[in-house]
Amino acid sequence: MNKTPTFRFDIVENGVCIGQAFALNKPSVKCDSDAEVKLSLSGEFVLNIQKPNWLKARIKPYLIIGGKESSLGEYLISQADDCTDKKGVKFWQIKGMDLGRIPQRSRTEKRVLFQAGQRYTDIVQSILLELGISRIIAIQSDATLKNDRADWEIGTSWIKIINSLLAEINYQSLWFDTEGNARIQPHRQVDGMVIDHRYESGELSQIKPQVDISSDIYKAYNVFTAMVSSPEYEEPMIAVSVNDIPTSRISTVNIGRVQAPIEKLDDIANQEELQKYVDNLRFQSMCSTETISFRTALNQHQVRDIVSIHHPQASGIYQETQWKMTLSFDGEMTHTAQRVVIE
Repeated sequence: MNKTPTFRFDIVENGVCIGQAFALNKPSVKCDSDAEVKLSLSGEFVLNIQKPNWLKARIKPYLIIGGKESSLGEYLISQADDCTDKKGVKFWQIKGMDLGRIPQRSRTEKRVLFQAGQRYTDIVQSILLELGISRIIAIQSDATLKNDRADWEIGTSWIKIINSLLAEINYQSLWFDTEGNARIQPHRQVDGMVIDHRYESGELSQIKPQVDISSDIYKAYNVFTAMVSSPEYEEPMIAVSVNDIPTSRISTVNIGRVQAPIEKLDDIANQEELQKYVDNLRFQSMCSTETISFRTALNQHQVRDIVSIHHPQASGIYQETQWKMTLSFDGEMTHTAQRVVIE
């Protein structure tokens, strides 16, 4: 079976394919899991239709290997330049962003109020629906607002509001998968229970990792306190987390108590979530980060996939923070992934 990758680029308007784009040179798709809008596309294309309405049209690239077709995302057009090369061939230089661009560029036009008792995940889904985003995959949380919320000034981007709410229940920031679905879910644990991709030395293509190991323990704190103070509370909510693990070289047992600055939060779902928040601060203080960069053949990836690497230079389970695909028959995929090492 032919394993050489081929590609299709559909131009879609209102959910209907209205034409194709044909790539010149080598387009690319990138993922940055820490960005507000995480997936992006750029490239030069010749179209088989007249000039589309780029304010409505979207581009959907597909990767095809051995007859299997994989979607690589759905992209709003952020830039479309009408160009002509030296031979007189007309083409479009296009840049696109995933559907996270909709809540990023949409801003509140009046004071926003969310009422106490509303579920966080319900609020986020209602915002997306109001913005015209109906394809949503959500892991529901029972956490509810403790107080009425009107924290955000007029003109605040909706993605900032969404991500602020998700952070309060220890959820991942909003992201869109390669099928164009909005994803609302808790942070994934890198524990080996679920692995999205496995890479062995010599599998798919030669993995050539360049490993950068850095001990990035930013401060030797081992006592952490977080506080939520609001007029609606009779007294502040406080949570404390202490690293008293004998095997940790920065624990209270080994270096004595070193108090981190108190974290003051505007609000949070409940005492349990506040404790999770401060426990996470403690965990982060105990971690150094091992970063690995490597190359593989092209294959479909999502945001923050969990990958297992087995190679003479590096071996372990990592979470991807960035990746890039070069969309050509000889294209490669470059990855940057991290794992934590407990100090």
